[in-house]
Amino acid sequence: MLKTAAGVVDAVCVGLPDERFGQVVCAIVEPRGDATVDRQAVVEHARARLAHYKVPRIVLVRDAIGRAPNGKVDYKSLTAWAREQAAALP
Repeated sequence: MLKTAAGVVDAVCVGLPDERFGQVVCAIVEPRGDATVDRQAVVEHARARLAHYKVPRIVLVRDAIGRAPNGKVDYKSLTAWAREQAAALP
């Protein structure tokens, strides 16, 4: 569903640790071409289409999600990358 947001060509969601909730949804999005992805617009896009608990609390932009030839995602490495990126957010 996040793939239909403006400027997004691919997206993956992972769970990140959270003190209050245990885990929160983190969306990792790949921009379409040289498009700029508005993180808040992605959240609003999701909010209009998903239950509140499924809406990502964190949106990270990555040049490429990196799928295997069979279309599968390496969730372990993406989650590790997302943890590092989220820790650097204000």
